[in-house]
Amino acid sequence: MVGPLAEHARRTAGLITSRLADPAHVGASISASIEDPNTPGPRRASSLLAGDAGLALLLHMAADADPEAGWRQAAHERLVTAVRSTHDQPMAEYGIVAGTAGLALVLAEFAVGDQRYRRSLDSLHARLGEQLRERGHRAQEGRVSVAEYDALQGAAGVLGHLVSVPAPDAELRDRVHGLVDELVRLCTPVAQRSEPRWVIPPEDYPLARDLEEYPHGYINLGLAHGVPGPLAALSLAWRAGYRRPGVREAIGNAIDLLRSTAVEDGFGTDWPSGVPLDSEGRRTPAAHTARTAWCYGAPGVAAALLGTADALKDERLRAYAVAAFEAALRRSETHLHTLSPTICHGLAGLLAICEIFARTTDSAYARTALPVLTDRLLGWCDESLAFGVQNREKPGLRIDNPDFLCGAAGVAAALWSVSSPVSRRWQRSLLIA
Repeated sequence: MVGPLAEHARRTAGLITSRLADPAHVGASISASIEDPNTPGPRRASSLLAGDAGLALLLHMAADADPEAGWRQAAHERLVTAVRSTHDQPMAEYGIVAGTAGLALVLAEFAVGDQRYRRSLDSLHARLGEQLRERGHRAQEGRVSVAEYDALQGAAGVLGHLVSVPAPDAELRDRVHGLVDELVRLCTPVAQRSEPRWVIPPEDYPLARDLEEYPHGYINLGLAHGVPGPLAALSLAWRAGYRRPGVREAIGNAIDLLRSTAVEDGFGTDWPSGVPLDSEGRRTPAAHTARTAWCYGAPGVAAALLGTADALKDERLRAYAVAAFEAALRRSETHLHTLSPTICHGLAGLLAICEIFARTTDSAYARTALPVLTDRLLGWCDESLAFGVQNREKPGLRIDNPDFLCGAAGVAAALWSVSSPVSRRWQRSLLIA
């Protein structure tokens, strides 16, 4: 965007970034706020989407937009804090949210323009390789839960990062092949007329309350935790040249699932959060459609389908993705004022996806919606707030969260991305770019 609205977005992104550049202010503000229900427990400095690693990535990106602000050094210092924290608290997880892959994604961005970060990045990739080997052994023994395949904590998110690594060594390529093969198995039927392994049985539910809606198992359709994540990751692998056996068929199976589970309303195509199964393992109608967000709902699904269309050079699928996203935009007009400002299930995530559709497709509707969403997101920002913006959760919770997924850093990243020529590597952590 250009003009006064873009300048307003840059100023606001700069305000938020400047607040997040001060570690003492961040720490004091977190201590004074209520805990975010999305990220309970101690905050980990090494986390990309809920810690200092993510703030380092934001500061690094913002330094490109405003080289005179002093954020480059602040970014380096925050990254050092994140990496050093792993000496005292080694990362047991491998995923994007708070694991080795997330921190590696951040270091990879720093290493693009500065080889001094290369050694640390290589060490992280070696550690990630060890973790994935251990995971591979569990998978072969049949002990890996479907929940480990998602975009945030599991294989899909990790694969999204690893396929972006230029000239990977033989060890890293083997790990990529292993992840691709796992996701292919996930999206391939085990027998004729049966559902692929993407069905989540009740014993694997992360939340007991899901039993009420899905007593016999279900298929998760959210980009954050469901089949669109593996679809997006396999499509990125395909585009990067990883043509393992069964990949094209697995991608086709996931596309067919999303097409067959779509519903239509007065706005166009939409999706539920999940598809319930009956006691015989057959799909049954969902009770309701999902929210309009990155994590669940048409925006995230449409983004995954758009990435797949680009990978396969499939113009019909691209048109389908565009139509579904435009329907989501029309649908959101009725409740835009109720959306939280943040990335995961709020306006910043919707804005980030809209920017991609506006920039990479012929959607005039997305280009028209871009300033509308930006203006609405700016309406949530206020310099009197600790970070310039808060996470707003129902019922009436206002949380000073500094981080990427559910906090101020994600809002700033979305505003920088629509108003300035900055890196969009952060979007890879969401599997939307």
